[in-house]
Amino acid sequence: MTCQRRSGRRPAAILAAAVVLGAPGGGGAHHGWSWAEDEQIELRGTVREVYIGQPHPTLRVETPDDGIWIVELANPRQTARAGFSAASARAGDPVVAYGHRSAARGERRMKAVRVRVGDRTYDLYPERIRGG
Repeated sequence: MTCQRRSGRRPAAILAAAVVLGAPGGGGAHHGWSWAEDEQIELRGTVREVYIGQPHPTLRVETPDDGIWIVELANPRQTARAGFSAASARAGDPVVAYGHRSAARGERRMKAVRVRVGDRTYDLYPERIRGG
């Protein structure tokens, strides 16, 4: 099979997509809300890893019953506006995340609307918070 180049833009677009998908924390990132359940849940656990970067900062959170969850925060700019930075959480910190779990059964991923680390609360999507 051969591949013909029709435009100089197409290989660049493919390369850019590959870089984004290969970025730490970026391969499984979801955009928008359609991938998540409408109901909000509370997730309690311990921070195992903090990633601040594109396309979304994430926390790896270990729960006592379900193992490791990926907690997706807002885009980097919005996460920073909420006051959350790389120094806001460290491995071993207790965390409570409120948000929407993945609609895909078995996937331990949530889109957080609010995160509480210690006594500090970060409202990532204040307009979407329904309690917590």
